[in-house]
Amino acid sequence: MNRRPPKNGENKIKKTNTLLIDGNALFKFSYLGAKNEYNTNGEHIGGLYSFLVIMRKLLNEDLYHKVFVFWDGKLSGKLRYEIYKPYKSSRGKDYENGTHPIDLAELEQRKKIWDYLNALNVRQLTDEIVESDDFIGYYCLNKKENETITIASTDRDFLQLISNDIKIYFLDLRQYVEISNYSSYFCYIQENAMLLKTILGDNSDTIKGIKGLREKTLLKLIPELNERKLTIDEVIELANARQNQRLSEKKKPLKVLNNIINKVTDGVQKENIYEINERLVNLKKPMITEKAMDELNELINGNFDYTDFSLKTILGLMKRDGLDKAMGASRYDDFLIPFKKLANRDCNMN
Repeated sequence: MNRRPPKNGENKIKKTNTLLIDGNALFKFSYLGAKNEYNTNGEHIGGLYSFLVIMRKLLNEDLYHKVFVFWDGKLSGKLRYEIYKPYKSSRGKDYENGTHPIDLAELEQRKKIWDYLNALNVRQLTDEIVESDDFIGYYCLNKKENETITIASTDRDFLQLISNDIKIYFLDLRQYVEISNYSSYFCYIQENAMLLKTILGDNSDTIKGIKGLREKTLLKLIPELNERKLTIDEVIELANARQNQRLSEKKKPLKVLNNIINKVTDGVQKENIYEINERLVNLKKPMITEKAMDELNELINGNFDYTDFSLKTILGLMKRDGLDKAMGASRYDDFLIPFKKLANRDCNMN
């Protein structure tokens, strides 16, 4: 008996396109970008409104099968704090006493976003001490072979995760950055993204780098960072070679080169700066507890019950919060269509 030939698409592995959203980054970007957005009751709704609008924009720009939103918990970063006490000290977090100052208006809008995403059947997760960056790093490390990923954030830490199947949508740039266009935005090759963070530190997280060294200076002194993948030992060797060349040419030695070679920093890391900084910034070795890992794996592999996706309920929430007025009648009616389509696709993947 003759068997019919397979149709196009049969016997092929089903492709999955996933969107990973850094919830805190998107909310902060939304909150500050729409700080003048109020509802008719005089309540600020900029963070809530802009969060959903930007998320809808992302859903319209690509066909995603699953979307995950990851949030920082109250004491997220504690695992890094235990290694490096100044971690995020500029943000007012008190890991010892379990406190973190937060604007009440921001907190209220974040709670509402959580409720909206639950109603929209968007997968989301938070943990008391694990950072959203580590959830995203863990997800990328354990991605399926047939899966492509887009990360939405403002955080440059995610540059180290870019690969042929992983790209980043930078909210502040309003641009997708991937392997093919990386050199248009950064003056070093993608393989050295984590290495630069290790050497330079991160001011936003209060991670000290090499004393007196800035990115522009480092790239000028070590141009090989834009040519090939380097290790920290190779950077030190190159710094040594540059210093010796200056001395042979009767030039004054550069203090910053000596600082690279001798691991000089203003931070408490002292001579262990490279080892400590790499542990702090390396998202390919995410800091995640067993409990958080189990919850994430359950979220990834679990199924949602889409029978409770009620447009009427969600529209009721939007009316309650004044989002219908903010969006305008022309957009309000079809605003939720991309979310409904996402829910259907996610359901059909299982």
